Amino acid sequence: MRVSLQNVSHDYEVTETSAAVHVLDDVSLEIAAGDFAVLMGASGSGKSTLLNLIGAVDRPTAGRLLLGDIETSSLREKDLTRLRRESIGFIFQFFNLIPTLDVFENAAFPLSLAGVGRKEIETRVGVALTDVGLEHRTRHFPNELSGGEMQRVAIARAIIHRPRLILADEPTGNLDSKSGEAVLELIRNVHRTQRPTIVMATHSDRAASFGDYIVRVADGHVSR
Repeated sequence: MRVSLQNVSHDYEVTETSAAVHVLDDVSLEIAAGDFAVLMGASGSGKSTLLNLIGAVDRPTAGRLLLGDIETSSLREKDLTRLRRESIGFIFQFFNLIPTLDVFENAAFPLSLAGVGRKEIETRVGVALTDVGLEHRTRHFPNELSGGEMQRVAIARAIIHRPRLILADEPTGNLDSKSGEAVLELIRNVHRTQRPTIVMATHSDRAASFGDYIVRVADGHVSR
């Protein structure tokens, strides 16, 4: 899935506890379908905001954002929800697993939301958990897993619906170096075998080396 930002700016509005914040300023960026792009920048540089905009979680204050031929900035909320559910996979730094669901149920969650039949869910979850090396942990709960295992479940959940776009926000930021390396290898293997577009935010040079190229983010601007 091609990602295109055209003169995008984004502000966080004033609240009772904070002033308005200008986060992105006139950003134009093209990521070709099938690319593995890495957003690098310091904390507060705007890279997480960029991911949220690309993932149709937030809308730009100004400019146009397209995923493929769809201008997400003009979609209704229910259409954005459908787009996220069907076409985008998310991998978060803190895993965001549901603690009351076991590994199988967490991985299956996007398919359950989409109304996929039980038999197909069982088949696809089995394949996904095998791909991430957790086929032996299906009935364990998140509190019974290591950090690296929880992130593997999160990756299985992100790829279970075969998205054309995967967004990863500091996916190794909460892991030790060995677990982080294994997760990065897994993400690279997903890219190699399934060829989704991947956009990963990180401040780690090692993590960035797994992508095709780096997009530098600083003070609300980007550069290649």
